[in-house]
Amino acid sequence: MTTPEPWKKLLEELNVKRECLDMMSAAWVADYRSHGGSIFCGRGCRECCSLTVNCTLTEAVALAPTLNDAQAKRVEEYAVQLGELTAPMTDLKEYLRMQRRDMGWCPLLEADGACGVYAQRPLSCRALLSTKESYFCGVDFADLTSQQKQDYALSLDRSVTDFPLHYVASTRETGGEMEARALTLMKQQFGFSLYGNMPVLVYLVRERGLAEAAVAGREAAETVVEQAALAHPFLVDFAL
Repeated sequence: MTTPEPWKKLLEELNVKRECLDMMSAAWVADYRSHGGSIFCGRGCRECCSLTVNCTLTEAVALAPTLNDAQAKRVEEYAVQLGELTAPMTDLKEYLRMQRRDMGWCPLLEADGACGVYAQRPLSCRALLSTKESYFCGVDFADLTSQQKQDYALSLDRSVTDFPLHYVASTRETGGEMEARALTLMKQQFGFSLYGNMPVLVYLVRERGLAEAAVAGREAAETVVEQAALAHPFLVDFAL
């Protein structure tokens, strides 16, 4: 697939953001570990890959052309099923729980537990650094006892975590700022911005022509999303 010319500048800046975030994260981890801190992220620790992953449309435009046929098929099946399950939902917590419980792993996770698109992974994935073992990235805290929740909270390094979560606050904040910048640039380029579920956006770009539609304007992009039966605010969020 060919990326429309108006996206080129946005994609170039996205690459710069990725490199900056990766360098910042690596430096932060090295410093934290040098002072006795522990970061548990590594190849194959896949529990975070059961979380809902959102991204900007620019990231989806960058990611979509890199998929092989098997990955593209899994993404399509995932997006269609997620759209069907999400359609009647109005509660965000219910949606997030459903996605983990009923959808399972990210469709781009490979059989060996490694990310199949690691170099192209979203900013939100790059920014997620865990100060706790992989188990805690996959657990549903609603299933824990009060004592277990208390023990978890007491175990956190509040000087660096995004309390009450166990993820590093500074990298998540930086990733969020970079996403906001990408959305601002998209709005400047096309008159609107778009953020949403990563597999859904990648599917819409690769199979439904969302990148081309965005160049034509918000109405054309909305039509693509509606025709794919994915026009749900939990999945695709248009911003003026």
